[in-house]
Amino acid sequence: MSTQFISTLLLPGLLFLIMMGMGMTLTFDDFRRVGTDPKGIIVGLGSQLIVLPIIAFLLAIVLQLPTHLAVGLMIIAASPGGATSNLYSHLSKGDTALSISLTAFSSMITISTIPFIVNYSLSYFGIPGKEMQLPILKTIYNIFRLTALPTFIGMLIHIKFPDFSKKSESVLKWLSGGFILLALWGMLTLLEEQGPIWNYVLSAGPSVILLNIVTLAAGWGVASLFKLDLKRRVTISIEAGLQNGVMGMTIASAPALLGNAEFAVSSGVYGLVMCISGLFIIYFGNKTL
Repeated sequence: MSTQFISTLLLPGLLFLIMMGMGMTLTFDDFRRVGTDPKGIIVGLGSQLIVLPIIAFLLAIVLQLPTHLAVGLMIIAASPGGATSNLYSHLSKGDTALSISLTAFSSMITISTIPFIVNYSLSYFGIPGKEMQLPILKTIYNIFRLTALPTFIGMLIHIKFPDFSKKSESVLKWLSGGFILLALWGMLTLLEEQGPIWNYVLSAGPSVILLNIVTLAAGWGVASLFKLDLKRRVTISIEAGLQNGVMGMTIASAPALLGNAEFAVSSGVYGLVMCISGLFIIYFGNKTL
């Protein structure tokens, strides 16, 4: 199976199916409840858009990372949450509507914040500033078709066929677990194209693991500080600690953006690490909530 097929069809297709499955468990009332209590949105966005990049920046300095790993760490910290975080929030019994809302808001906001954070990182860590700009309309379109559109389709299925959606809920959870494993395999295949996997894991692994653990804890801590309930604490922890690794790899390696495969290493390894840590979160959520 070619890496082009994995990156252009397999992974997007899996995300579409995952989001549609989650949509089948949601109603419009879930989103209305989020709107009537915006504290979760504000705390979640603050954790993801402010706390996360600061933590990554400090880790890069303290660990004295080489330039390509330092910039790579900042790229993943600047990226929004992805559909994977929505899935983990769903499987962890967190607030799925809040998770999807945070992903939507952060994806829109980071369109303008990613160039600033990445360009500053390029300058600070020893590389002359390089102009970069995400294709805004294309990015918005891709976010819509992989998150909002399938979720809306799933919600329509739930409205039209509520009994079917209810009976399918347990099956969808098992299918989602299989999709995670398949996505993990796809990420390994993409990473292997750049060279021996273990070389990348060993070089980027320590900083990426630390970033993942510290930001998960920071998200929980900030949510606890603002006295949010357990469901929203789990969700905000996930949104702060699980970012869109595929987007990070694209920003780093796409010729139209940075065009440097070395910068993609941190995002690639991060995608693997967060899939593993996410399983522990699922276990914790199902035992606690």
